[in-house]
Amino acid sequence: MKIKEESQKGKDMIASRELFDTSEKVHPIQEEEFIKIERIKGRLLLIGAEDDVLWDTAKYIRRMEERLAKREHNCEVESYIYEHATHFVFPEGLVKAILPVVGDLMPRVFAAGRNYPKECKAARVDIERHVTDAIRSWGRANG
Repeated sequence: MKIKEESQKGKDMIASRELFDTSEKVHPIQEEEFIKIERIKGRLLLIGAEDDVLWDTAKYIRRMEERLAKREHNCEVESYIYEHATHFVFPEGLVKAILPVVGDLMPRVFAAGRNYPKECKAARVDIERHVTDAIRSWGRANG
C-alpha cells in the first residue's frame, strides 16, 4: 500500500524510496548488515542517480565510498552519480539492445524519465562509455 501511495504521489509506475528511508530510520543499519565491499578485489564501478525513486542510490554509493576510505582495500573504485538517470542506470547500448521494439521505457516508468529525457539519455551514454572503458581495461589487463 505504501509503495502504491508513493508511486502515485510522484507519478512513477513504482516508487519505494520513502519506504527504504523510513525503514533505515526505524532500524539503523548495523555493521554486520553492511556489504563488505572492502573485500572486493578488482575494479568496482558504483553507478547511480540522485533521482532514483526506488531507493537512495546516491546516498548508498557515498556510504560505500566512505567505508572504503576508512578501510584497507585492494579494489579500484570509480563512482558515477548522475542528477537525472532514473533507477535504471543501464548503458544506452544495452537499452537499445533489450528494448528495440518498445523503445525507451524510462519515460513510461519514471517521472524523471519524462521530465528529464535528454539528461537521462546523456547519463546512459556516459554510463556506456565508462562501462565499456572498464571492460576494455580489464580485457587488456587479463588478455
